[in-house]
Amino acid sequence: MVVDLLSIAIAQNTILMKAREQSQRETVINQIGNLLRLLPDLELQVVLEETVKAFGGSGGRLCLKNEDINIPEAFAECLKINSEYLKVYTCGKQPIIPETAKYSLMEQYAVWEEYYQTSQNNQNNKHQNNELKVWAISDIYQTSELGTLQVAFQPTSIRGILFVTLSYRQELLGYISIFRDTQDIEKLWAGQFDADVRQLYPRQSFQVWKESKQAHIRNWTDEETELAQELASQFATAIHEHNLYRQIHAANTQLEIQVMQRTESLQQVTEQQQILFDVVTKMRKSLDIEIIFSTMSAEVRRALKADRVGVYYFYPESQYNEGEFVAEDVAVGIPSALAIKVNDHCFGEIYATKYRHGRINIIPNIYEAGLEQCFIDVLSQFEIQATLVAPILKGDALWGLLCIHQCTQPRDWQTSDIQFVTQIAAQLSVAIEQADLLAQTQHQTETISKALQELKQTQTQLVQAEKMSSLGQLVAGIAHEINNPVNFIYGNIKHISQYSEDLLSLLDLYRQNSLNPVPEIIEHAEEIDLDFLIEDLPNMLSSVKVGTERIRQIVLSLRNFSRLDQAEIKPVNIHDGIESSLVILQYRLKAKPESPAIQIIKEYDDLPEVECYAGQLNQVFMNVLSNAIDAVEERNQKDSESHISQISIQTSLSQLPNQKPSVAIRIFDNGLGIPEKIINDIFNPFFTTKEVGKGTGLGLSISYQIVVDKHGGIFKCFSQKGEGTEFLIEIPLKVVSS
Repeated sequence: MVVDLLSIAIAQNTILMKAREQSQRETVINQIGNLLRLLPDLELQVVLEETVKAFGGSGGRLCLKNEDINIPEAFAECLKINSEYLKVYTCGKQPIIPETAKYSLMEQYAVWEEYYQTSQNNQNNKHQNNELKVWAISDIYQTSELGTLQVAFQPTSIRGILFVTLSYRQELLGYISIFRDTQDIEKLWAGQFDADVRQLYPRQSFQVWKESKQAHIRNWTDEETELAQELASQFATAIHEHNLYRQIHAANTQLEIQVMQRTESLQQVTEQQQILFDVVTKMRKSLDIEIIFSTMSAEVRRALKADRVGVYYFYPESQYNEGEFVAEDVAVGIPSALAIKVNDHCFGEIYATKYRHGRINIIPNIYEAGLEQCFIDVLSQFEIQATLVAPILKGDALWGLLCIHQCTQPRDWQTSDIQFVTQIAAQLSVAIEQADLLAQTQHQTETISKALQELKQTQTQLVQAEKMSSLGQLVAGIAHEINNPVNFIYGNIKHISQYSEDLLSLLDLYRQNSLNPVPEIIEHAEEIDLDFLIEDLPNMLSSVKVGTERIRQIVLSLRNFSRLDQAEIKPVNIHDGIESSLVILQYRLKAKPESPAIQIIKEYDDLPEVECYAGQLNQVFMNVLSNAIDAVEERNQKDSESHISQISIQTSLSQLPNQKPSVAIRIFDNGLGIPEKIINDIFNPFFTTKEVGKGTGLGLSISYQIVVDKHGGIFKCFSQKGEGTEFLIEIPLKVVSS
């Protein structure tokens, strides 16, 4: 009874174990199958790791054809040709191929291919299914076919290999190898330790048996082989579908590229026609040959995507043997050919006649076009590898060439490129003739305009000189008229002060000796506030003296400014002229309700007297200082932030470019500065940045003529927006009368 029940239990347990194994196997197949169906992102590395894990292996390899390299050979041919044509996924322990080995990959050895061929022959002859797709190797070192590979596994603990060939419709796609280590088996002696001495010998004999079970070899089971067969089919199908997907994707990509290339070609033709229209329009608008050449070069290079586009000009009377590039547009990294003189007798003797008759020269590769060596030498001088050249004619004569250069590589010029360049060259020929006519007209116009401008400028100078002469006479007359009474007052103020002191001292003696003055005197003294009068009279006389001295200084400054009492050229102290201008402008330097006082910072060097036109030079100082004050006041009005208004004046000895000793006067202000775009125009007549009614535009123009033309000096302006302005006035120590 018990035996029957035990037999039934064992049978049921066996059935249950097989069911569990079948369920586990189906789970593994489904799990790996799901991973293999993840197109287009097939993660073969993950699939390999899961497969090795399913077999309880210590490592594994998946070897396939490298689809990243576009090669026509199949997987079997790639094994023989080059390991770079193969792609190997690995995980876990791996064999170590010696550096001296014939192949760098274990899959390249012939043993695997021979096994695959044998399996194919057996299937064809016996019409069997895929059992021979799996080679279950339990012990590497007991398999004679692997003799050449055993050395690669000796440094490792790998003992068994489950080798699986992947094929789809008799096409070999790759190999899978699952590695298995040896296993140590340890058994206890009856599950316990008995100290009885009679157990000593049995234990010793068991120890010998135990050691013999270390590095135990595990055989591959039939279930594992069947699982490998199932997975091999799924691997092969997935890899085939993945390769097919990549091929379809590559074909679609290639088709898209062809469509894009055709579209780009059509767009390029359209763009070239539009650029041609734009270039012609700009030519007709400008007729400036330099602008035409530069605009055309840039537009043509952009349209043709060339490395260099240039206009080559032949020197007249050179018989087309000499010339230079007068305009070009080059890509980044390409050397410029602009203004380089070219002496090419080879061109003049061989090619010039052809160009005169309108020939277009098309050279895809200068080294394969059969050119004369002398011509190749000239082209290689500019690093040219391919060129497209069209003649530029002026009437019936060859004026120059329109050159399209490819410097980085040879180029096959398209028909649209040739037609486009031909049309551009024809338009350039027309533009050159029109530009010549325009240049002649402009030359005549410029001659007339220059004469008119000189006449107008001379008239302005005469009017301004007359005004300054009249102003100088007026200033001198006023100074003279004021000077006489002021001198009278200044000369007598000393005596008045002395007389006042004497009278006050006499009055003091009277007060000391008259102890009982009459009531009438006391009453009058109180009425006139005698004590305050005695105290305030000296202060009043002192104030009159200071005021008179100030009037004398102003009169002297007016006379110094006008300089009518001196010769036209005379040694003068430059500092006196600057100080005279500052005295006259003193009222503008003082603080006002709407703006603070302007500080004057002087850094005067010890200068000798300078022989110059003193009156005219003072006019320059007045103009520059007035402009500096205007700039500072403008900043006070526009800048909300408070700041210190300053004007700095520096003088020093210097030297002109012609080595003549000179005096340099620098006048700085911390105003708003002059914009860079107009700084070159400030010395032009009638140019002004001030509001209408506040400036004539003649001050700096006349000052420039006084300093540069009259004195042979230098007059420059340096300015940055927001950081103020500096004027440099430099004149020689001795001015030669013009």
